Amino acid sequence: MKIKMKQDKLATANEAGSETLVYKKDSELNMSEAWQMKLASKWLNNGVAEQVKPVTEKKVVTEVQKKEKKSIVKKIFGKKK
Repeated sequence: MKIKMKQDKLATANEAGSETLVYKKDSELNMSEAWQMKLASKWLNNGVAEQVKPVTEKKVVTEVQKKEKKSIVKKIFGKKK
């Protein structure tokens, strides 16, 4: 889950809670582990962070005309008899 912080927040930086970290405003965080997802859901419910939607890119594909290639056999062996 990706989230974007709406404000600065002091919180745990590891699963055990033995280290802390200031999560800065406007920073995007990838919360992939279980303890991170639990922390992120608390922030989403309290309005401290918002969920970032994945951006999808669309490609426009156009048809290209292919040139007719001579067969390789003709090039190697010459004309057929």
